[in-house]
Amino acid sequence: MRQSAIAAAAWFALAAGAAGAHGISLGAGEVPKGWAAIAAPEDAAQWQCAIDALRPWQVLADGDGRVRIAPPQPAPPLRVTLADGAMSAAGDGRIEWTPRQGEAKAGFVLSNADLRPKAATEFGGDVFLAEGRSRDGRYPGAIVRFERRDAQRWRIHRALELDATPAAAVRSGERDWVVLTQTGLVRIDLAAQRQRPLHVNPRWARLQPQSLQASGAGWLIGTAHGLVRLQPFGERFSEQWLVPENCRRLAAPQCGCRPQRLER
Repeated sequence: MRQSAIAAAAWFALAAGAAGAHGISLGAGEVPKGWAAIAAPEDAAQWQCAIDALRPWQVLADGDGRVRIAPPQPAPPLRVTLADGAMSAAGDGRIEWTPRQGEAKAGFVLSNADLRPKAATEFGGDVFLAEGRSRDGRYPGAIVRFERRDAQRWRIHRALELDATPAAAVRSGERDWVVLTQTGLVRIDLAAQRQRPLHVNPRWARLQPQSLQASGAGWLIGTAHGLVRLQPFGERFSEQWLVPENCRRLAAPQCGCRPQRLER
């Protein structure tokens, strides 16, 4: 049974208090005080329990290789700044190129209701958008390239098709862009325009992944139902979840986050 709206509101108030006004700062491999690192759910009952019991968390860059976790806030508009102007992208498919003041270059506004930008970056003077949305139970996605032809013209095309809808992305090195999708992580080589899966979990779609940050050699992922941590394991990644200590037993019949027992 899902928590009531009153219980959820109380949980958010408690979580915000526990996280502080600006969230919790974590270094690579750290677990917040009062939290636990647990194995990812294995069976359908455990997954349903996690979805029913766990609340959303967002991950943000915190400087010096640290990551800040906090209750989610509205995402800022997508904006990529180039030497001679800026490109902004709205969630409704509106793309606008605004030349820098004093530049003798034409701006443009493009409205495409089929385009749903989720992340944007720049490489070699071109702008790349990760876009997609759920359609009829499917999760298509793509990398769209706005290629600079000259001072006045752009060529817009789908550079790569993704196996799932993107949710967020962060740069990793000079030419690599790591994209979080509804079902995993994908590394995009912007120079070669090639993709390589880093981690796949089809059940992530039920978690609704929303934010991504590097944590050491691994990754922290904020979702609508808790926090996912990926850590290097050979050539792959092992998946754990970070949860408040009182939520560590995600199993029926005690599905839920039990009140913490006071120590005497």
